[in-house]
Amino acid sequence: MALELLALGLLAACGQQAALRDRSPRLPTIVSLNPCADAILAEVTEPGQILALSHYSADPRSGSMDPAKARQYRTTRGTLEEVMTLRPDLVIDGTFVPPATAAAYERLGLRLETLGIASTVAESRAQIRQLARLAGNPARGEALIARIDSALAAAAPAEDAPPISALVWEPGGIVPGDGTLIAELLRRTGFANFAAARGLGQADQLPLERVLDDPPRVILVAGSDRALHHPALSHLAGTARAPLDPRLLYCAGPTIIPAARRLAAVRRSLT
Repeated sequence: MALELLALGLLAACGQQAALRDRSPRLPTIVSLNPCADAILAEVTEPGQILALSHYSADPRSGSMDPAKARQYRTTRGTLEEVMTLRPDLVIDGTFVPPATAAAYERLGLRLETLGIASTVAESRAQIRQLARLAGNPARGEALIARIDSALAAAAPAEDAPPISALVWEPGGIVPGDGTLIAELLRRTGFANFAAARGLGQADQLPLERVLDDPPRVILVAGSDRALHHPALSHLAGTARAPLDPRLLYCAGPTIIPAARRLAAVRRSLT
């Protein structure tokens, strides 16, 4: 009799636990069509929440996400048909969603959230919190922010260290302006934005001739354009050159961590 009562008690306890699980809120399933959101979502979601990431993250040449991590997820090219087949609770896209596509999502009962380009560390923190909240995991968002802040603190120069003039040079002679995330990361890691100091804005071009005539202390070469590796640059005795993976320029979020570490490593090599 005692054994029967014990068994009944265990069954009742299991039933109560199952009922509690049934009443707990289900975490939303997500399809991301935004490559910058991909890397954040991979950090703030539980297994099974992400139904697909954008196809950009699967390409090591264009994605900022760790390719090995990206391969753990299905990818999508973002067609309406693909998204309909996956039937997510939530679709994350960029800010330039065609109105017809947004209307189609609404008709299908799919929630659409958009994510812009973060041009500051503060904006990146806000985006992480937004996506973590939407995914139902705010604590994971705070953990990611803590890792980013720790990396930035470790990459900061000594308070009395003078800033080092640095040119981020992309293919075609493209340079970043001052209102960009990479510009803030340069400042945080002990550099002065060479292009911005000369009145150049985001996506302006800086010809090779101007660089040779008025060189920075270091050129951060972000690409394989021939001009970026021109032999004439080797004659600039006071100018160092260091490679900078272009993928570190695309997105904020967890990409800030390797970007800060790389910039700090370059600064240390110069000092």
